[in-house]
Amino acid sequence: GADKGGILVRTAKELASPAVDERLSTGARVLQLDLVGERLRYRLLTGTGPGEGWVSMKAGGKELLVPRGEHEEPAAAGAPAADAKAPAAVADPQPADGSAADADRYCVRLAVNIDEWTPAGDAEGTEFQFLLGLIREEDERKAVMRFKFWEDKKRALLSRLLMRSTSAAALGHTSFRDIVVKRTKGRKPFLASPLPPVDDAPNFNLNVSHEGSWVVCAAEPLCVTGIDVAELRRTTKAGTPIDFRKSFEEQLTAAEWRDVDSAGSDPDKQYEIFSRYWSAKEAFVKARGDGLAFPLGKAEFQWAPLEGFPDKTAYRGTVKVEGKPRSEYSFVQHRMPGDVPHWTTVARAPVADIVDANGEFTKTLRKPESKLSAAEWEAALLAPSPPCKVVPVAALVPQEDMEGYVGAG
Repeated sequence: GADKGGILVRTAKELASPAVDERLSTGARVLQLDLVGERLRYRLLTGTGPGEGWVSMKAGGKELLVPRGEHEEPAAAGAPAADAKAPAAVADPQPADGSAADADRYCVRLAVNIDEWTPAGDAEGTEFQFLLGLIREEDERKAVMRFKFWEDKKRALLSRLLMRSTSAAALGHTSFRDIVVKRTKGRKPFLASPLPPVDDAPNFNLNVSHEGSWVVCAAEPLCVTGIDVAELRRTTKAGTPIDFRKSFEEQLTAAEWRDVDSAGSDPDKQYEIFSRYWSAKEAFVKARGDGLAFPLGKAEFQWAPLEGFPDKTAYRGTVKVEGKPRSEYSFVQHRMPGDVPHWTTVARAPVADIVDANGEFTKTLRKPESKLSAAEWEAALLAPSPPCKVVPVAALVPQEDMEGYVGAG
């Protein structure tokens, strides 16, 4: 593409789709968002050209883009390629599990692994401080820095970035500038303004959770959502074994404890089943917004394997509250990837059950289930709830701030 001033960018993956006036500069570095055959959807990291678009990986037998690592020394942005065989641009590969951009903009499941993010200088380094500066609310920035441990600071920052980047993607915004995130009296975060079009996502809302290696986010267009991730670590941070049965005896029902016991005598296998129930109860109360003020022992879950997934890696659940089935809720659990076991649960809940003392969150929910037919609500509850797509930290940075982020890193 160097002889033509860069790589041709189109608005869609089809070669017949409209071309963008500006070309992607020679030597640019991009983040891969999607790959369909030889067509790549990207986000610009360095160099010049459209912030996002579709390009061809090859043309006329020549490589136009290659994954980073296959071309060790890409040309500087805007400079001619070193020789005829050099690629015009370099693409940072998309993680195997997907990216922020190819998730549906309103029904979203995302995850960031904090163990894989090791910014130089830790919390005082330029990368961390740049990302912290993207959070507009001073009280939220201070809340991040109040954590004592480095891992907790990472979790706190990334959870806030996930809230804002998911909201920006839903709105089609290229910065966080106009996005207002507030919290209910019970500390449930929500997008206060602006809101997506009412016809597209009348009840757009989202929720985040973090524990162990993962920070996760779920968003829904119609149902109220809650998400929880549980690490299967059967010890305290000091290494002391957790007597989970003694500590949480009242939080599970007798039937749920029987399910825990069905794992046999292996305490780790018992703890995995216990953690799945605990994650579900957390997602339930996080969707509602009342948190641990709700007596968790009143909610009883039942599970069935989720079709299309390997055995014992995904489940669909229902809940009874004080013995009464609550069919207006649904739950899906997925085991997270990696060697360290974690489970996520996503809850879908009715607007009528939310706890919102100040009423600000409720005002953002413009179509309660009372305005839907039973069939419409059931369809919303049973819509696909996929596993979280794992994204890099860079995918959380809005387009307008990407150049600054690359410089800070």
